[in-house]
Amino acid sequence: MRAKNTVQSRPLISNQIGKRTYGVAGVCIALTMWAMSAGQAQANEVADYPSRPVRMIVSYAAGNVTDLLARTVANELSNQWGQPVTVENKPGVGGSLGAKTASHEAPDGYTLLFSAMAAMAVNPHIYKNIGYDPLQDFVPVVNVAYPDYVLAADPRLGVKTWADLLALSKQGTNELNYGTAGNGTVPHLNMEAVKQHSGLQALHVPYRAAGAALTDLLGGRLQLQMETSAVLMPHIKSGKLVPLGTAPNRNPELPGVPALSELLPGYEAVIPWLGILAPHGTPEAIVNKIHDDVTQILAKSDIKAQLARQGLSLAGGTSQAFATTMRNDYERLRVITEQLNLKVD
Repeated sequence: MRAKNTVQSRPLISNQIGKRTYGVAGVCIALTMWAMSAGQAQANEVADYPSRPVRMIVSYAAGNVTDLLARTVANELSNQWGQPVTVENKPGVGGSLGAKTASHEAPDGYTLLFSAMAAMAVNPHIYKNIGYDPLQDFVPVVNVAYPDYVLAADPRLGVKTWADLLALSKQGTNELNYGTAGNGTVPHLNMEAVKQHSGLQALHVPYRAAGAALTDLLGGRLQLQMETSAVLMPHIKSGKLVPLGTAPNRNPELPGVPALSELLPGYEAVIPWLGILAPHGTPEAIVNKIHDDVTQILAKSDIKAQLARQGLSLAGGTSQAFATTMRNDYERLRVITEQLNLKVD
């Protein structure tokens, strides 16, 4: 009887296995069809990109060199894509407010971030909570350019050279201050390093934007500012500001002004990249398209000439190389901010 029962149970087991097999196969087919459909939909979306306006968040104020560069690129992309690329300025927290906003947007290529190195590689080390992880929440798309810098003084200070400024500082009869677009910005890092290398005494006054600091410098409420040549050069040429040093090298438009590295042995200025990033998860094909289209724009002779007039050197390279640069800067600047003991509550 046991053998008979055992024999009779086999078809039942076989049928159950067969049903399970057919069930699993059905699920697999359904999943495959869904994946193919989703993949085709994504491929169509990428092929049509952009099919509507693109928003470009700039994490610095209007008039800042990052903003000027972003508007140049956005205008060219609008012409190339046949879709508006609108610039939206969100300054604050040294560039982190705009980056935080962009990090929470949909990763579909319709919100991009045009930002600078400080927001990605400096601020995470000096602010307690910036609201995003630069290495996890963004995809580096294209490294666009590097700016150069000028250290300028208010003519009413009565100095004409770096040596004059240092002598005035050591007299201790004048309280000097300098302004930047905020704590942890590249000008802040560079000026604190200048102070360490030279003994210059100057108080840092953080502003929301470089333009606001410039207004106070021109108005005599500040004595010094280190900022990009794009921001300061018009006022230097008009005689409203006195150039004392440049970085990282001499500026062709200021042939008689030495580089700070010449004046301060061992000093090496931090020169930030300015580039485009996208929220993490943005399709690779869209990232590649944006990278390639921006690279084509930067290869135009008129664009090259325009950027050169703004004191910008083209960066270029692949998206992967940009990602490597960002990771390296993140660690390099962690060390520098610790050495300078820069922290913001």
